[in-house]
Amino acid sequence: LGRVSQLGGSRPIHSLHIGNDGAAFVEVLVGSSAGGDFQVLLPSAALMSPGESRAGAEPRRVRLFGPDSLVKAAAQGTWDRLRVVLSQPYCQSRPFGLSFIRVFAAPEDNEAPPEAPV
Repeated sequence: LGRVSQLGGSRPIHSLHIGNDGAAFVEVLVGSSAGGDFQVLLPSAALMSPGESRAGAEPRRVRLFGPDSLVKAAAQGTWDRLRVVLSQPYCQSRPFGLSFIRVFAAPEDNEAPPEAPV
């Protein structure tokens, strides 16, 4: 399952907050409306364990992916498109998706860095 979303502007990406709704894995790619191939920003990351997936336990947790989780070369580029690829190989009988994804732009030279989540 994959979907492309248009971002509000083209800036480097600092971090992602992803609200899960039953997906086992997420991968995030970035691209530009000017063309070219999508590049991996967040390599495939587990949102649920196999046991949780099969049992349907904890399907709605939030994962925070900071600069250390992102592919540095992709995070430093400027992008205006986001492709989110989800999978749930452990339980085919339940629908899955995301409840939200928040993309935080890298601060400009004269801006303060984003605050750490509480």
